[in-house]
Amino acid sequence: MSIIRKTLQENYIYFIRELARIDEEIKKLPVGNISAKKIGKSTYYYQQWREGKKVKSISLGSKVSTDILDGINRRRLLEKQRRDILDNLNVIARAIDIQRVTVDEIIKIFSQNDIKVILIGSYCLPIMKEELGLNLPTIKTQDIDFLVSTPYKGKEIDIGSILNTVGFSIGFNPDGSTYFTNGVFKVEFLTPEKGKGRDKAIYIKPLKISATPLRYLQMLFDQPTKIEKEDYIYFVPSPWVFAYHKILISKYRKKEDKREKDILQAVAILREVFKKPDVSRRALSYLETLPTKWSKYIRCKIMEHLPKVSLSIN
Repeated sequence: MSIIRKTLQENYIYFIRELARIDEEIKKLPVGNISAKKIGKSTYYYQQWREGKKVKSISLGSKVSTDILDGINRRRLLEKQRRDILDNLNVIARAIDIQRVTVDEIIKIFSQNDIKVILIGSYCLPIMKEELGLNLPTIKTQDIDFLVSTPYKGKEIDIGSILNTVGFSIGFNPDGSTYFTNGVFKVEFLTPEKGKGRDKAIYIKPLKISATPLRYLQMLFDQPTKIEKEDYIYFVPSPWVFAYHKILISKYRKKEDKREKDILQAVAILREVFKKPDVSRRALSYLETLPTKWSKYIRCKIMEHLPKVSLSIN
């Protein structure tokens, strides 16, 4: 990585953190401005602010407290700083991959706080491409998904407070599950479904989040791949487990485009996996450990899309 690009990435994270800090401080400060109205020989002061198209005001009497004046002046200063930061972020965003920088910072925060999760979802493809050397298509997505186990076996920590430091705020899906967004990217948490047909989110008390339960996710805990960076580590599913999972969930997709996307990703990964004899053996050995019905379905899809691949362990 060039020194210039690394500096830009570091500055991007710095400005994101500053933006989050400023937004939190602004929330606590008085809004609007102070206006004066002379009635007879007396002067009365009002605090005025705009809500949509309406102008709101409250009477402050004949004197304005220094706390309100200082607060309004502080807000104006912070709002100017906020505009300057956004200008800087827009310039930097044109020069770097802000998605990758954002994901890397979240992963780093989770790792340094010993939050036990696995990065899953489409963003695993660029990770496998860059870190594992697989020739895979680059997938751009606003969704950043993490797999968390239930019951969770880790220390208690408020994920919302941690993500707030990099500009993410909390939201809730219709099923009650938690997500965090910065207006561009969306961080969600998934957990293996326990029993069929559960459609309610599962509360992970130690992390103060609610995760969406989905089928087949348990297998993504098998044979995870450790990614080691300079000052942190994290885990993604092994390529073959990730691909097998994509094949299994594809048959339950209601939308054809999502079903095709799952198969496309799975085939691209397995094409790379089966190029390497040692990796191929590991992938096929794992396939044999899966339930017969799952294994049979996966084999049929592989034979359909990769007919030249041998599915016997040599």
